[in-house]
Amino acid sequence: MGTSGPQLSILLVDDSEDDALMAKHAFAKLAIPHQLQVVTDGREALDYLNCCGNFSGRKRTMPDLLLLDINMPGMDGFALLKALKTDKALRKIPVVMLTTSSSREDVARSYECGAASFLTKPDSFDGYHALMGQFSSYWMSVSLLPE
Repeated sequence: MGTSGPQLSILLVDDSEDDALMAKHAFAKLAIPHQLQVVTDGREALDYLNCCGNFSGRKRTMPDLLLLDINMPGMDGFALLKALKTDKALRKIPVVMLTTSSSREDVARSYECGAASFLTKPDSFDGYHALMGQFSSYWMSVSLLPE
């Protein structure tokens, strides 16, 4: 993908600094026009989306995509996903589970709670880069998204 075209606004919710760094590098290396905001748990994600707490000065805009880890301290990914899908203002945000889990139970629960997709994080940068390349190509070129 080149650098022309629409910019993708992504909110990554992940408590792992290493995984957030891999995401930043993967998207930069793919040269996808994007803005990536990282928060470390479900509560912080809700504050970001609702422009409160540490994000009270933020202009209220919704991300095009929310990448969500499952296992986080405090409010985990499932609790956040449920909160998003029951909030009229936030339910249209496509949520992609991006987690180390490959458990069939986690996959099923994610879709039951309203996830748009489920991706298992690779354990290497090359694997992460390849996954993000495939996913972003699909997301930006094939999938139709809500406005």
